[in-house]
Amino acid sequence: MKFLFELMLSMLMLTNGSSGEPLTREDVQSYLKTHHLQYADAKIVSDRSALLVDVKGEYAKASVLTKSADNKLVMQPNEYVWEEDEEGISVETVGRYLCIVIHDKARSHDMDFVNIVYVDDNGDERKDRYYFKGKQSLIIPMPTRKESIVVAIYGNDGFIHDMVKRFPEIMLQQNHL
Repeated sequence: MKFLFELMLSMLMLTNGSSGEPLTREDVQSYLKTHHLQYADAKIVSDRSALLVDVKGEYAKASVLTKSADNKLVMQPNEYVWEEDEEGISVETVGRYLCIVIHDKARSHDMDFVNIVYVDDNGDERKDRYYFKGKQSLIIPMPTRKESIVVAIYGNDGFIHDMVKRFPEIMLQQNHL
């Protein structure tokens, strides 16, 4: 199922350059408000598509909102769903994006930021930091062509959740998102 979702996202991203106006953050917010939808995070991933992450209890869901050539917004029917870990956190790759989700079980830790640690192309260790700013989820770009990364999530109460995520399939893909 994840493969099909990523394939759909990839194909939608290839439609860049279609006629019509590009998708904007305001378009996404307006669509969500009009349809009474709430998502934990949304990221515009191309001129015509946005990746959205929703959290319901122990499950997280990725969806794609697109803007057609005639400027109509359409929520794509395919979704990708995954579960939290034993501490109430989930980290999942969707295309070339990393979705970091704080589920209900871990919300009491008041998450502050996440560090993504990896080795760059020169062999130097890099650390990218992203702040939650009260959000329950973050969609961040994956460091390019990495087989593994360390994801370390820090709460304001001293809580630390770290994990190593391995992505060997990324190294094999010719055209990745």
